[in-house]
Amino acid sequence: MGGIGGGSFLSVRGGDPNFTLVTIEGLKLNNPTNSRGGAFDFTLIDPALVSRIDVVRGAGSPIHGSDSLSGVVAIQLAAAEPGASFAGGRAAAGSEGELGLNLRGGAGWSGGSILGAAAWYHSGGLDVGSRLDREQQLVRVGQRIGTFDLGAVAVRARSERATFPEDSGGPRLAVNREREEGELSLDAGIVTLRRDPAARVRPNLSFSWSEQRDHADTPAIAPGALDGVPASESRIRFRRLEGMADIGFARGRHTAIIGGAFLREDGRSRGSLDLGFPLPTSFELTRLTAAAFAEATLRPSNAASLNLAVRMDAVTDGPRTWTGRAAGRVQIAGGAAAFASVGNGYKLPSFFALAHPLVGNPDLGTERSVNLEAGLEWNGGDRAGARFSLFRNRFRDLVDFDAVSFRFVNRARVVTSGAEVELRWQPAQRLDLFAALTFLDVDSTTPLRGRPRSDASARIAWTPRPRLELGGAMRLNSSFFDASIPTGLIRVKGRIEADLTLGYRLTEALRFDLAFRNVTDSRHEDAVGFRAAPQRATASLSFAY
Repeated sequence: MGGIGGGSFLSVRGGDPNFTLVTIEGLKLNNPTNSRGGAFDFTLIDPALVSRIDVVRGAGSPIHGSDSLSGVVAIQLAAAEPGASFAGGRAAAGSEGELGLNLRGGAGWSGGSILGAAAWYHSGGLDVGSRLDREQQLVRVGQRIGTFDLGAVAVRARSERATFPEDSGGPRLAVNREREEGELSLDAGIVTLRRDPAARVRPNLSFSWSEQRDHADTPAIAPGALDGVPASESRIRFRRLEGMADIGFARGRHTAIIGGAFLREDGRSRGSLDLGFPLPTSFELTRLTAAAFAEATLRPSNAASLNLAVRMDAVTDGPRTWTGRAAGRVQIAGGAAAFASVGNGYKLPSFFALAHPLVGNPDLGTERSVNLEAGLEWNGGDRAGARFSLFRNRFRDLVDFDAVSFRFVNRARVVTSGAEVELRWQPAQRLDLFAALTFLDVDSTTPLRGRPRSDASARIAWTPRPRLELGGAMRLNSSFFDASIPTGLIRVKGRIEADLTLGYRLTEALRFDLAFRNVTDSRHEDAVGFRAAPQRATASLSFAY
């Protein structure tokens, strides 16, 4: 939201962006000190260094603890294989001044490997009044020690941005044409010691540390249909320290894990509001959480499995919370399977909502959710597959801002329900098709922003010749509610947007790619007053050896 320089957030099955836990290599990234309630801004992570993203729908608290009311997004970064050495990179340039560069190299030896990678990106003039500059570095080391794997990952990420403030009405409606300037940074590391997954007894240890900094200088927003907002400045620092130990057992087709974790979170904000005089808005908070958890997977037959998980999190001088999850799967003839799950999640109030000196409420309670899902899945091998699921999420005690009392309070409840369909098909050896469709119904006393009733996407990948790859993608969604200070709450039109890609392998080590974004020149708005990025082309050259 807010153009290329604005934030990029994810909503899972109608939940707020801060209902989704985001991890990178197992490191938790949600920052409870920010004004977004802990939602993670994906503009900080450069896609060039990401190897895989796994999305788990449903409450993840029985596994991960707080912050996973509606889902988990797990980001995995580039890795090197033991025994292999390589080097590679990619340079890209776009029609609107977009530039990107990434380099990576690694060396492998018997039982170990090391990888280093770096990426840099400049958005150019993709969006009126917005810009984004980003850089990221990664080091990964792994070594086999007997039957154990020792691994370490260190990540550094920085971004600088400029855009019209959120809810200002953007380039189309903002009265004050000053831009919000912001800087984000992440420094993080994790060390793991894991035993071979084939062992009957598998002790595991992990230790992680991260520090995030967020500086925002936001200009005033002039009043319109809603009251205006004064100029503000904030400097946030958040540190997280987490240790975890567990031991796994395997016997036949059954497995079990028991373990514990300790988490320390320290948040500090230094800021002010400009009311003609600077009004301080600084606060500082520390939270300590100890956890115990257990998980078991039972496979009474090759056609059936049952996964059970339970966790208890205890906050020092705070609440003690139990969460659990049960998921079952039964294989049916012909590659089809039926599945179902039920679980509950929780989210502790953000530091901002608890401790902000103007709007904070130290008596806020824990947000909670109950997630249900059931469906059918068919796996036709490499040639085809389908998945259909029904879901229902009930959220209660949600943290919301109350304009009357001018502070955060716990609201009653919100229920989201719907259906998801995913299809993949390979009609020919070098042709792959994929489509997904989601229907969402939201039961809330007040309209929720950014929740279209329907959302769909489709992709095609075709390799007409061994060296040539062609692709296309389409995204569409129905209208949705959104708000800005100039307009108040309104309904924003839906969108249809399409991209085309071409890839050609010049040599075994050299590849050329060309991407055309928004070829339909869709003029929809991602948020009130913020138009989606216009038509553009990006060319890139990649090498690997």
